[in-house]
Amino acid sequence: MEEKRLAKEYGKEKRVNKFVLVIVTIIDTLLFFGYIGDYMQGNISFGFMLSVDLAVIVSMIACYSVYFHKKDSTAFQHVSVIGYMVVYGLAVFGAQNDLVFMMVFPLTVIYILYYDMKLILRIAVVFGAINVIDVIYIVAVLRHMHSGVPINSTSLLLQGASAVVYMIVLCGTTHISNDNNAKKIASINQEKDKSTALLNEVLNVVASVKQNSTEAAEHIRQLSQYVDATASELSDIAEGNINNAESIEQQTVMTGNIQSMILETKQMSDEMLSMAERSEGAVRDGQHTVDSLQEQAHKTRDANEQVVTSVTGLISNAKAVEQITEQIFSISSQTNLLALNASIESARAGEAGKGFAVVSEEIRALADETRKLTEGIQGIVAELRKNADMAKNTVDNVIMAADAEHGLILDASAKFGEIGSRMQGLHSNVQEMYKKIEEILESNNVIVDSITHISAVSEEVTASTQQAAELGADTSSKAEQARGLMVELLETVKAIDKYL
Repeated sequence: MEEKRLAKEYGKEKRVNKFVLVIVTIIDTLLFFGYIGDYMQGNISFGFMLSVDLAVIVSMIACYSVYFHKKDSTAFQHVSVIGYMVVYGLAVFGAQNDLVFMMVFPLTVIYILYYDMKLILRIAVVFGAINVIDVIYIVAVLRHMHSGVPINSTSLLLQGASAVVYMIVLCGTTHISNDNNAKKIASINQEKDKSTALLNEVLNVVASVKQNSTEAAEHIRQLSQYVDATASELSDIAEGNINNAESIEQQTVMTGNIQSMILETKQMSDEMLSMAERSEGAVRDGQHTVDSLQEQAHKTRDANEQVVTSVTGLISNAKAVEQITEQIFSISSQTNLLALNASIESARAGEAGKGFAVVSEEIRALADETRKLTEGIQGIVAELRKNADMAKNTVDNVIMAADAEHGLILDASAKFGEIGSRMQGLHSNVQEMYKKIEEILESNNVIVDSITHISAVSEEVTASTQQAAELGADTSSKAEQARGLMVELLETVKAIDKYL
């Protein structure tokens, strides 16, 4: 049963049945027509010929019926053997030829292909027994050979010995063949188990590779998307940095312009400071002149004879005062203009120029007041000239004019004192404004340095960002190539799916 199971396991039952059917068909066909020929020649009787041919026909019908019902059926081998046993028995016992017993050799040997030891044993016993019985039948019953010749012991011994030896060889060959096949099958099964285990391991590895490849492909796809997004962002940052660099360059130019304007304002402040110092000196001179006039007025009271001379000096001094007031008026106008320019520049400077705006507003107020005072002084000087002319025309009114002049001189002294005080305040404010301008200039220099540093850093960042963008694009290309390779790997692994 084990041999049959192994034979069926390797799919040989169907092929062997077909081969046996062909051989049986050939032998039975030869027997069928051979016995008809012997009958027609008168070698055998009609009854014997009919019995053999009927046995052949029945055997053929049984074999074909079983074979076409199920081509790999195990019953076919038994049906074919039994049919051939019947035909062989009839042929041997009713033969007219002493060599008919050799018909056992060509057919029985093909049953080795079934690897069925029991079947071979049955074949050996039955066909061996037929030949032994035939020998006994010849010796005991017929007392002559089937051909009619006297008994030939050599022929009988050859028939019995060849049949028995053949059956022994048939059994031994089958046994050895089955044993060798069993060992080969066991070896094959062992190798098959190893191959199966190896294949399972390979399939497990392939499944793992497939899963990991799928995950890796997904990660690479996401990485490619992230790299593309990063490269896009880096490109936007690079473009933004370029725009920032352009803005910084524009700010650098504007800051340079502001610095130039601050320097110009500083120069004007220097001039205004110098003018304020000169104005303060002129005011002090005017104060001294007024003091001199006051002394002259006292002297006029003591010496009327010197009135004309004093009036002439007064007129001269009045002219000097007029010139001074004109200078003060001019200075106040320039101061007002500078204060206006300073207000404009402070407005441009924004938060940094608020303090400077207050100072410039105060300076402009002082300039306006100075202008008003100067106009008043001009009026006084005009009055002094008028009085001097009247003094020249009317000496009689010299004393009266001197008294009026004395009062005017006192008033002028007070005015000059007030102008001097305001000029000192103006000088202090101008100095403070000068300091503020220097601070603004220093702060602007710091801003310029910072903008220059920012510009350099922006250029470095732009270059680094561009390099990063190029690297990101290259990384994206590499990731896409890796993704393509992973897709190819997945396609390759999918070919193993049919074994999973």
